Amino acid sequence: MKLIKHMAIAGALSSSLLVVGCGGSSSNDSSQASPANPQTPPASLLDISGTAEAPSGAVAHYETQSALELALNFFVSPLAAAITGLDPISGATVELIRVDNNGAQEGDVLATTVTSITGDYTLTLPEGVNLAGNLVVRINGSNDSLRAQVVEKDVDISPVSEFVLRKFVSQGAALDQLLVTDVVKLSGRVEEFDITLANSVNLEAAFSALENEIGDFVESEVAVAASTSGNAAGIAGDYRSSAFSFALHDSDNNTLGTYANDLWASTFTFADNGNGNGDVTVTHLKEDSAYGDLSGSALNQSNIYYEAETETVNESFPATLTASGILSITGEFEEDIEEDYGWRYPAGIYNLQQVADTGLFFMVSNEGAVRYETTDTNNDGINDAIDPDLKSGDEVFRTLEIFSRQPTAFTNSDLSGKFGRVFLESWLASDTIELQTEINTLTFDGAGNFDYGAVNDGHLIGLSSSGTSYESITEAGELNQPMVITPDGDITSAGGEPSDGFISDTFDFLAFAEAEGTNQQDAQTSKTLLVKLPTTAPTVTDNRYRMLLTSMKLGAGAELLMSSSKFNTFLTMGSETSGTIDGAFFEVRKTGLGGDISVSTDTAEAIEVDVALGGADISTLTVSGEGGGTTTMEGFFNENATLGVFALSYTETASSDPDELGLVVLIKTSD
Repeated sequence: MKLIKHMAIAGALSSSLLVVGCGGSSSNDSSQASPANPQTPPASLLDISGTAEAPSGAVAHYETQSALELALNFFVSPLAAAITGLDPISGATVELIRVDNNGAQEGDVLATTVTSITGDYTLTLPEGVNLAGNLVVRINGSNDSLRAQVVEKDVDISPVSEFVLRKFVSQGAALDQLLVTDVVKLSGRVEEFDITLANSVNLEAAFSALENEIGDFVESEVAVAASTSGNAAGIAGDYRSSAFSFALHDSDNNTLGTYANDLWASTFTFADNGNGNGDVTVTHLKEDSAYGDLSGSALNQSNIYYEAETETVNESFPATLTASGILSITGEFEEDIEEDYGWRYPAGIYNLQQVADTGLFFMVSNEGAVRYETTDTNNDGINDAIDPDLKSGDEVFRTLEIFSRQPTAFTNSDLSGKFGRVFLESWLASDTIELQTEINTLTFDGAGNFDYGAVNDGHLIGLSSSGTSYESITEAGELNQPMVITPDGDITSAGGEPSDGFISDTFDFLAFAEAEGTNQQDAQTSKTLLVKLPTTAPTVTDNRYRMLLTSMKLGAGAELLMSSSKFNTFLTMGSETSGTIDGAFFEVRKTGLGGDISVSTDTAEAIEVDVALGGADISTLTVSGEGGGTTTMEGFFNENATLGVFALSYTETASSDPDELGLVVLIKTSD
């Protein structure tokens, strides 16, 4: 896991909508509010205050201005909204209410007040009413309401506060049980994103923009805040991790851009803090990394860069484990300055999903950065600060990362039986991008050897200045190949060749992350996942899986389309042969290597999936899309169907070849 440069914004990044900075009029200072426990009464009645704001097109639906207020508004300019593109809601009635876990009002209105011409309001909490996640201030419009949770003394009412409340409701949070400190923390972190809603003509447009900008970030935070504490002692130990990343960069209409792959393998320790609250200390000890990119104005005018390095880190940071198996790590705001450019990485949330009752975690991180030119602030001839007025580009990363607890005394007899393998590789050379996937099986004999099964259904897609290409991949099997694994689970060679991989402490999962290249010539990175297979098809009916997806399309017209799943994307199995996908996917697009990045969100609601379970062989999940396109996921479920690993391919029509490849991991959830 990268805490600098790679860990950045968990959400879509669009240069027109996101600039890092400070926002919001809320102070996030709850020192004068009641204690964090919402059941503890305050020592005295508490005044809450804030500003009510909405997109300019929606303000009229909330205002009940008098003639005097309308006249004053002509002479008094409204306060500038911190989230730009919002106007104050003046003369609107603010109601204090309780809501149930569905967001519906419970009981009578507890108190009311009216906003000023600048949208400000002040309201005193009635005696015995405490700050809580289910205590809400509300403004009703002609068709919609804007609400905000009353968890501190400064409470702004806006599309952002309504958006956050909706996320708590949609995830089934017990609002009255939320710690107010958790909600305050989330609200404060949202304010680190300066978001413009100037193009939002109504509330639905504003909510759509917010989903695109901070939806994944808020969902990741809410999933932790809404959960109970997990057993941190159960995940303690030494861990190996490996990650594969797609990246796209642009230069703000400067016709220069980059396609990149990043690979890293790290060692960590997870330590139980012993307080019973699920608190974990994660220590990052060492990292091997490889990076390759193709950059330029066009594929036939591009350069190859490749580097690999090993770094000793020794950095610790806090994490929280929930009862639902989410290990959540908070990444803070980062600013990285070099001679010519500087990067800003907003704070993010990194949620690792545990495979039930194991020391195995997976994560897809949706990250990005804004790149700026730098300036010399002290006239010493060295650029030492970012110039926020000279933005030079966007950088977006999508990463699949695995964390696996190391065994302590592995022997060859621990590894036996049939395993399913999925493989993804990216290769870069001058004027060429290629992606390849493979699926096959390996059978281990318990004596340090394996039979490598034939590859019968692999895909190779390519993109160059002459267009796109496709090749079906087949490969003959090989018998009695050696694999060398150290007692702590480090895989040092496979098939007689040096390898970089590891085995889990339950001996039923293996991962490889490998790279090679020569600067200015080529760069190759690959990711391999293997799971131990059942002897017969596992039962999956009623299972709910968190879907972790990352893929890249190499399309006609030099289209580069990078897709990834948001945190709350699920596959629910209605039977042994069918399921549905609900959630959302980011689509990061650019046309040509030098094109500008655009980001959008594709929402999935009950998308039907056809399932063919393979048991000890290949399982296939098929999604038929609009316009004849088909997404196919071929891979394997493990012995108890708690984990599935798949290679993804997408075809535009029934008769066309695939032009998009990627990896998908399915993890059975308990929530």
